Amino acid sequence: MAKKNFIKVVTPVGTAQYAWLARPDTGHEFSDGKYKVTLLMNPEDAGVKEAIGKINEAVEDAAIAEWGKLPKVYRSPIKNGDDIADEKEGKEDLRGLYMLTTKSKFQPGMVDAKRNELPEDVFVSSGDTIRVSAVLIPYTAGGMKGVALQLRNVQLLEQRTANGDGGDEFDDVDGYSTEFAVSPLNQDTPPAGPSDEAEPDDF
Repeated sequence: MAKKNFIKVVTPVGTAQYAWLARPDTGHEFSDGKYKVTLLMNPEDAGVKEAIGKINEAVEDAAIAEWGKLPKVYRSPIKNGDDIADEKEGKEDLRGLYMLTTKSKFQPGMVDAKRNELPEDVFVSSGDTIRVSAVLIPYTAGGMKGVALQLRNVQLLEQRTANGDGGDEFDDVDGYSTEFAVSPLNQDTPPAGPSDEAEPDDF
């Protein structure tokens, strides 16, 4: 049986929301036992529109590779905040933003802006400025096709809250450091555990 090529992507910079990264989401009515984070991205910020466009292209490539052609209807991991604000009450704060959620049953690697592993007492929380890397995973559930984002690594760029394993997936950028673009790639299999196998050439 031929191996699948899973596409890996890196998000633009955004704001973390609903972050469950220090421990999995458990103990609540809708908990799924996974590590996860939702990323809010402003299309007016530098490079965001271009990066979102490239991720959308990668999502289409993943869908075509899985089903032979692009389904007429499928769920994309990239959500338009305007659509959510129109459909749901109390979501006006999402208007004008893009959002995506990425999750995994394994804890992601976590590094700072200089790709140093975060100390054990430093973790990413909702409100922090981050980037994430993820693998695109096509799925079919309840008759609906879609492409999900399986979380690999998180890069903390600015810690805005009062409060891991790292990886070499991120290049150095100005931002939070313990010391003081999206580039889709193919790999044979999705990550099977914590993302300490990150490749320096990913970015």
